[in-house]
Amino acid sequence: MSTFTAAAIIPAYETIAEDLGTSLQRITYLTSLQIAILGVAPLLWKPFSNTYGRRPVFLLSLICSLVGNIGCAKSPTYATMALCRAIVAFFISPAAAIGSAVVTETFFKQDRARYMGVWTLLVTLGVPLSPFVFGFVANDVGYRWIYWILAMVSAET
Repeated sequence: MSTFTAAAIIPAYETIAEDLGTSLQRITYLTSLQIAILGVAPLLWKPFSNTYGRRPVFLLSLICSLVGNIGCAKSPTYATMALCRAIVAFFISPAAAIGSAVVTETFFKQDRARYMGVWTLLVTLGVPLSPFVFGFVANDVGYRWIYWILAMVSAET
């Protein structure tokens, strides 16, 4: 979900810029901010999950990303949306940090390569698939529903 979430608002840049009263260039920084945090945060989550376990890390991740996405959906200003996106980015990064470890621990050796491929494919497809899906959402019901849907996905998992 990390790459899927990071790319979700790309089709709504113009609408977000108009709603928050800021430039289109500044809105693109919301995605850049999330990508930068997704690059650094896994360095913290991997040792944390090795110490405290995968389940507590994933539960904390889901709860905090849920709260962050709700914050994004209700953000009245660019600064609050950037802060909430940073929170979401930090708390969705455990999937990237420990996803391969979960696959390794879950499947037998003879099946591991197949499921590692599935996991890699899903991580890779998040970037092109997310803007495609959420472009329809932003067009039909508004960009704030992108965040509500991402929050619902966090709550369902």
